[in-house]
Amino acid sequence: MKEINKDILKNATILYVEDEELIRDEVEYFLSKYVKKLYTAANGEEGLKLFDEVKPDIVITDIQMPVMSGLEMIKSMNRRGLSIIVTTAYSDIDFFLEAIELKVDKFMIKPIDLSELLSTISDFLNTSSLQNRLFENEKLLDIINENVLISITDKEGVIVDVSSAFCHFVGYEKSELIGKTHSILKHEDNPDSLYRHMWDTIKAGNIFKAEIKNKCRGDKVSWSKITITPILKNGEIENYIAIRQDITNKKRLEELSIHDDMTGLYNRRFLNTMIDKELRRIKREDSTLSLLTIDVDYFKKYNDTYGHPSGDVVLSEIAKVLKSHTKRATDFAFRMGGEEFAILFSDMDIDKALEYAKHIIRSIENLKIEHKGSACSNYVTISGGLIVQSSQYLENFKDLYKYSDEALYKAKTDGKNQVVLSDKSQ
Repeated sequence: MKEINKDILKNATILYVEDEELIRDEVEYFLSKYVKKLYTAANGEEGLKLFDEVKPDIVITDIQMPVMSGLEMIKSMNRRGLSIIVTTAYSDIDFFLEAIELKVDKFMIKPIDLSELLSTISDFLNTSSLQNRLFENEKLLDIINENVLISITDKEGVIVDVSSAFCHFVGYEKSELIGKTHSILKHEDNPDSLYRHMWDTIKAGNIFKAEIKNKCRGDKVSWSKITITPILKNGEIENYIAIRQDITNKKRLEELSIHDDMTGLYNRRFLNTMIDKELRRIKREDSTLSLLTIDVDYFKKYNDTYGHPSGDVVLSEIAKVLKSHTKRATDFAFRMGGEEFAILFSDMDIDKALEYAKHIIRSIENLKIEHKGSACSNYVTISGGLIVQSSQYLENFKDLYKYSDEALYKAKTDGKNQVVLSDKSQ
């Protein structure tokens, strides 16, 4: 460790804010050997209160903390004559960029090099121009390049530069991206309306934020939380800077929580969480909502004849048909459990909804999956119960499901391989 001015350190007042107790204790133990007026806090709110009381020369703070973050605390402080050191982990990318905007005096990556921290404090106390002691540009640029997913385009959307971290994220070399547009990463699941909204927003000079599905090299799928900022020069847009955060793992966990593992359809849990929102939408738009509940005919006999593994294949094949018939943004297909399925759809009158349901029934039989144990066909079939209600008659999902289930029971008892329309449809 280079020579430090111990006399200056003894007379300095330092505030250290860190929510992780072990880290806070380690740094406090080290600094207390040199600094007599050392105060610690476990979050930004505590730190701000101490700041007003002790009026420190230097504040050392973590970025992410409960109650109040380090950045929120910094924004509330009187910065005159104050030097601020920010500590963080590489994962704090969004906060890190905000710290740059706040013009902190030093940026240190965890785990903290305590000798470097002490030297930095000593240097700050020794200089009369503390606010000019920004972390080195080259080191900062290296950190950004290696850890921040950045792409820069011209005003037409042509890529002019990307970070190494972005290249690693999408699986392409920098030379393969420069001169191209981001359409190289466009995933077909993203609706065109998303991109129209994006361009309308950024062309107007506003910041655009969204969660976007990406198609990377080799058809690898990833998800990112993207922020696109227009860069102006003389009042005109010159470039767009896009900063992404990798949320692939978060999205995968979300997918697992709302989808049935075997079929890939939505599960009943997701139906329970989204139905109220859908009911409100239907009432707001004065439209219709339809529920088709489905049960596989003679499925126990199928499993007894062909075995449960073959039964699982049947369920997966039925799910594929249901997926192919629910392509609109307002169509949802669910596996309710066992051999029971459901489709929730909207914006169809009774005649169109009934024809839609009949087409699904026929499509399953047309798979021509042999079923020797069926009494209604030589192939696997399904039965369905359909309820269609316009917005003025919709009360709650409980009744909607009840009417659909009653219609399904009638379809099963009247011969199966058919759909029955509930007499509550209106």
